[in-house]
Amino acid sequence: MAWIIPTENDLLTSLSETELAAYRAAALASGQADPVAPTLAQIIDLVRGYVGAYRPNILGAAGTIPQKLLAPAIDLVAVRLPQRVGVPPKEVRKAAADAAVRLLEQVASGDFNIEEPDVASTETTSAPRPSIMAKRPRFGGREEEGV
Repeated sequence: MAWIIPTENDLLTSLSETELAAYRAAALASGQADPVAPTLAQIIDLVRGYVGAYRPNILGAAGTIPQKLLAPAIDLVAVRLPQRVGVPPKEVRKAAADAAVRLLEQVASGDFNIEEPDVASTETTSAPRPSIMAKRPRFGGREEEGV
């Protein structure tokens, strides 16, 4: 499996075309921009953040996520998109989104394996961990360094 760019067509695995059109119409009616692309971009960034939290993971090209994480990403969009236009999420979708967050937390802790990208990003995956390099004092019969 590869790293992919999630698209609006991927949303149709969780949302119906009618439902997606209704959310879009509700957002556009209030004078706002189309909610689909920004919401999808936010979720992509969120997923990449979870992936990058585990230091050994290598991020793919900008705007891509591991294909294994497409379904959880779409589950999160299916909850955020209705909320954006003031519609409370359905209980089933909320449960799926909660499960998606738990899976992403496993990715961040290294407990869920993802594939390496074909093309690596130049982004750093996480902040460097602090390390302290200090000479350890030695105590013994002949050495009393540090006393």
